[in-house]
Amino acid sequence: MRQSVRQWAPVGALAIVLTVMGLAGPSMLRQMAYAVETGRIQAERDQLVELSKQDTLSPLFRAISRVVQPAVVEIHITRRVQAPAVDRDLEELLRRHFGEDWPFGRPMPPMPDLPREYFARGLGSGVIVDADEGYILTNCHVVAGADEVEVILHDGRKIIAEWVRTDKQTDLAVVKIATDRLIDAPLGDSDLVAVGDWVLAFGSPRGLRRTVTAGIVSAKGRQVNGPGMYEDSIQTDAAISRGNSGGPLVNTLGEVIGINNAIASSSGGSEGIGFAISSNMAADVMSQLIETGSVVRGFLGVMIQDVDDRLAGSFDLPNTDGALISHVQPDSPADKAGLQPGDFIVSVDGKPLRGVLELRRVVAAIRPGEAVPVEAYRDGEKMTFEAQLVAQPDSVADAGEPTPEVEQEQAPVPDYGLKVATLDESLTRRLGLGPDVTGVVITEVSPTSEAAQVGLRAGMVITDVGDDSVTTAEQFTELLDAAGDEGVRLRVQTRSGARYVFLAPTPPPEE
Repeated sequence: MRQSVRQWAPVGALAIVLTVMGLAGPSMLRQMAYAVETGRIQAERDQLVELSKQDTLSPLFRAISRVVQPAVVEIHITRRVQAPAVDRDLEELLRRHFGEDWPFGRPMPPMPDLPREYFARGLGSGVIVDADEGYILTNCHVVAGADEVEVILHDGRKIIAEWVRTDKQTDLAVVKIATDRLIDAPLGDSDLVAVGDWVLAFGSPRGLRRTVTAGIVSAKGRQVNGPGMYEDSIQTDAAISRGNSGGPLVNTLGEVIGINNAIASSSGGSEGIGFAISSNMAADVMSQLIETGSVVRGFLGVMIQDVDDRLAGSFDLPNTDGALISHVQPDSPADKAGLQPGDFIVSVDGKPLRGVLELRRVVAAIRPGEAVPVEAYRDGEKMTFEAQLVAQPDSVADAGEPTPEVEQEQAPVPDYGLKVATLDESLTRRLGLGPDVTGVVITEVSPTSEAAQVGLRAGMVITDVGDDSVTTAEQFTELLDAAGDEGVRLRVQTRSGARYVFLAPTPPPEE
């Protein structure tokens, strides 16, 4: 740019001299200014030619696109939907109100006979990962419930799927097609992907085939689809939009390191926050779906939670990296191994854990029947347990906790924003708890208290204060009074399980 300015400076200087001498009119000045501008642009274009020779990204992206595009497919689904029958009662009501004269000056038209069923259609993407067998990876939400799945290949051929197998808990699906001349894209090792790596997203957003977008890996290990899902998602700023679901996220070696499946957006379009299921998780799920048609996950039998610094301090833990056991299911692998509520698991099968999500993923990936070491802290000391995992049972939906109607005297705990009552047999039945549960039931929570902020609510049962079991409202109040201003750890029981919270008294308002 500096060179181009120096090159065309004499023309600018000449324009100034001619203007001062009165020899240049407005038209000539405009022409000379135009010549300066076009000369500058041409000089910079010449520089771009030289700079483009040093560009390594464009040739790389072009090469990746050429080798991956033939493996990317468009998936069309057809679903038969039953339509509700026309409500003839409504027709009769209109006739009674208006008679045979419609209020627009003509007889009321007959009610239309709507079709009893119709076809709903959907669109997504996928990637061929085994050309010999015709296996395609995509999302469960792309193909779930479809009566027919049609795959459109890169060369335009349309193939009806032989079978489709899905796993809702990871949002993954395998589609099997039978045809020749397929080209696949290899699965890479998603564990080797690092934040900051270049990635490309492929698919058919809004039905626009052969679309490629580029970005970087923004984060790893994300969970974006809520509880009950097993996720190990890669976050990227490569544009992902509707229709990209099921398409591959690819590294600079042309390997599939993720299956695009979600975005975070307030507008419904790409805002630079997209997610892809890691290829290692996809490979494990795919192999089980192909071999058995379903996914079997390991089961330990514990309810777990993350901890903050206050809870970690109350359990004398070295840090917050791990998962705290809040409840152990009777006769489960964890129970048989000797694990207890309050144990803090830091590794399973030699794999260190950072939190609840990693523990769920690691345990789920272990085959039932396999015995694995579980390292956990108890009373400040690290211990090792051996647990033989079983197959994960069907999940049971968590039930909400009703607010109990308490007839006996309720004990207010004003500094903590709570009211509690001793748990009796009647309340135990009403709350759906087992007969062995003892403690105090929360009957009221102040909405401005810390108790409300940590998630306590009416209907929950407090079974432990610190290391002490609690059986009466009076004992509970005494234990809180003894804790002082530093706060105390509580174990809270509901129909769906138990968890720990750390609760400090609400400070009085400043005068």
